[in-house]
Amino acid sequence: MVEALAVPNALRWARDAHFILVEILTDCLALVQGLQCSDHVDIFVKPIMVEIFEVVESFDYVAVTKVPRNVARPAHTSAKVYR
Repeated sequence: MVEALAVPNALRWARDAHFILVEILTDCLALVQGLQCSDHVDIFVKPIMVEIFEVVESFDYVAVTKVPRNVARPAHTSAKVYR
């Protein structure tokens, strides 16, 4: 669930850039499921989900979409460069 850590930061960046419509693409099924129903989220991830939901309120529209790993590969590659 490392991807969950990046979502609040990305959402804050989008908010500060005055975006009002946001789509999050991820290959992490657990992240998508956790955002759809936070009742069954791991206790260590729950605070991150709460943070995500707080930032999401800043937007008119937010979608979270599960995509195949090959679609998310550029993001993974970029993340490795900036570690």
